[in-house]
Amino acid sequence: MKKTYIFIIVVVVLMFINTSSSLVNTIIYSLAIIPLAILLGDQTTRISDYIGQKKGGLLAATVGNVPELMMGIWSIKYGMIPLVQASLIGSIINNMLLGLGIAVVFGGFKFKEQSFNSIIARTNFNMLLLAMSSMVVIATLNRYSVVLSTVLISISVKVAFLLIGVYILGLVFSLYTHNNLFVVSENNEEEKITIKKSKIIINKNVIESTITLICISLLLYFISDKLIYNIREFIKSYNISQEFIGIILIPFLGNIGENVSTIMSAMKNKVDMSLETAIGSSIQISLFVTPVLVIFSCFMGLNMTLLFPVFHIIMCGIAVGMSFLVFQDGKTYWLEGSILITSYIIITLAYYYIV
Repeated sequence: MKKTYIFIIVVVVLMFINTSSSLVNTIIYSLAIIPLAILLGDQTTRISDYIGQKKGGLLAATVGNVPELMMGIWSIKYGMIPLVQASLIGSIINNMLLGLGIAVVFGGFKFKEQSFNSIIARTNFNMLLLAMSSMVVIATLNRYSVVLSTVLISISVKVAFLLIGVYILGLVFSLYTHNNLFVVSENNEEEKITIKKSKIIINKNVIESTITLICISLLLYFISDKLIYNIREFIKSYNISQEFIGIILIPFLGNIGENVSTIMSAMKNKVDMSLETAIGSSIQISLFVTPVLVIFSCFMGLNMTLLFPVFHIIMCGIAVGMSFLVFQDGKTYWLEGSILITSYIIITLAYYYIV
């Protein structure tokens, strides 16, 4: 915990550093977010030892998406809608290709072959497909019908509430009504967890980790404000597209914590937790964070909708499709991870030249 407090002190110091250069400020606040995102992943990993791989992965994904949510809120406040949309798509691509790819490679080198609960993967990919379908439907509607902006906002808000509802139903399904389907590969671990559950409330480490998570979330809120403001000035000064920054920089900063959790879990042969962290994060981005930001935008009087550029939708579809092909059989090898990483690099190059 001492290292944790040192990191937090360093971040607080960085918050008060300000220069006349938007580029330097962007670098400083980006560096401030990285240790906080890593700490989020570290603290959730500690808590997951008491609650199991499924719930631990869900917690890691939820907490790991705090940076994206914070930066998304501030981006909307500053009117940077293209940046928000690109960062949301970029987060999904980053999780599904880069984070999982590196995890599979590292885990594959250490264990040669790794197995996981295919039911988890199939259920999660079904929910991702639903999110993709909503984007495709709205994009198609806008392409083949004349839709007023007010109508498009109204449709987006209604669909946003529906997506949040499905996300909640998914949690009920996996954690309560059909939770037995999600512990097939965790029998040995569940016995240990049952013993530990009685101690979780009074366990000092869990209490400390929870307090730390709250403090980190508060710091992220204020740092995100400074970061997004300077990114806006940086974009104006250097004439860089919001989409490219959103696809590369924001997802990297926001996902670094959960990517670390994904990789560490795979190296401990906890593939179910690794999958739940990465894919669960993408589900939360598409079925919870994105709808919440759309609803927030509506209340702010801004016009962010679920209408994403077609190029974004295609790249996101490729990311989800490639990951599905890798994880449909319940086993992974290091070569499959290499394929995911290569796909991520190709998509990144495409954004560099096209956007």
